[in-house]
Formats: sequence, structure tokens, C-alpha cells
Amino acid sequence: MAILNGNVIGNLRGKLGNLSARTVNGKTILAARPSSFNASQDPASLTVRSKFAVTAKLASQIISLPTLASIWKKVQNVANSVFNEVFQSNFAYSSTERPTVDNIITPGGFSLPVQAATVQLDNLTIELLALTSASVFTPEEVNLSANGILCYYDPINPADPAYQFITLNDEIANYNFSQTFEMNLAFNVNQQALAAKYQHSILFFAVASKSADGKVVQNSATYTKLS
Repeated sequence: MAILNGNVIGNLRGKLGNLSARTVNGKTILAARPSSFNASQDPASLTVRSKFAVTAKLASQIISLPTLASIWKKVQNVANSVFNEVFQSNFAYSSTERPTVDNIITPGGFSLPVQAATVQLDNLTIELLALTSASVFTPEEVNLSANGILCYYDPINPADPAYQFITLNDEIANYNFSQTFEMNLAFNVNQQALAAKYQHSILFFAVASKSADGKVVQNSATYTKLS
């Protein structure tokens, strides 16, 4: 490591060939960068890295849905980002190969009374019983947000990724929480093409009640299903 005093070459920051530079209290510090870095290949380290990658991909999908992101933000630890909160809540449940039915897309909530859930090549159909059978809703709660993440795995063509995701959302105005309801979340063309490449899927589904101005009031726990 070398320290340069003065400002003959100015304040440096970043990489210079095999050196890295940073400026601290007006002094430029040069340090040699390691020529190579060998990640540990022991089984425990490989397992952690694989689970890390799976969980990070799932967390990214979860926070890509605005309603789910706002739900997690409500329970976010001040020291965490929303992503880290989702990641830490899911890491223990992920496998090294893909997410599992134990992973979650919401941090708790009321039990979701799903009568039936059907995943087809071009849509997801959910039949809900009256939500009033699972929770109490106030006059403030007038709309419903339905959010689903499908993890497809076991590709027909081994050259395709081991698993991929599609995300689904439906915002239902003036929802009647005391009646049964059937919703259909259609896939777009790209989602249909992706679904056709895989033999199995895991559905992660949750709903949230919203006020007239779009604020999340309460949410369901995660419903999961293998197909």
C-alpha cells in the first residue's frame, strides 16, 4: 500500500490497472488488488451460494409487484432495505434448486380462503370464498389487490433455465368482501410462451384490501400450490 501526499496528480478514486485508489482526508491511498479470488468450493459454501441466488431472484420478483412491496415496507426493519427484509424472511425456506412451497410473498396476514386455484397455459383462475370468513373489514376497505407469482420448473428442454418466474396482478374496484368471487388473471403472450416450456409450477398468491386512495389496509398470508 502506498500513500501519496499533496495534489500533484489530484485526488484519485477507483481502479488503476492492478491497483485500487481511494482518497482519505486529502491523501490518495494506492493498494494492490488481489490477482485472483477463489471462492470456497466446499459443500456447505456451495449450498449457501445456491440458496442465496434462488432467494435473491424470488425477492426481486416479489418487490417488483408494487402492492407486495408496500406490504413488506410496512414491516421493514429500519436497518434493512425492503429487498433485504424479503430476502431474510425467505432464505431459510428456499432450496438450492428453486423456491419451495414454504417460501412466502407476504409477511403473515389473514388466512386466504381459496376454494380452488387452477394454473393453465394462458391464465390463472382463483376461486375465493367470502373474505369476511377470514378477517374483519372496515368501510375504509373498498378495493382488492390480487397478486400472484408463478415459479415454473422442470423445463421440457434441458437447455432452458432450471426455473423462471411470471408475476400477475389484478386490481378490483368496489370489491364485495362478503361474497364468493372467481378471478381470472390472464397471461400475456410472453408469459404463455414461458409457461409452455415447463412441466411444473409453484403458485404463490396473496390479496390485500385497499382504501379508495390505493393505500394497503390489510393483507392475506401467502397461499401456495404445486401444479
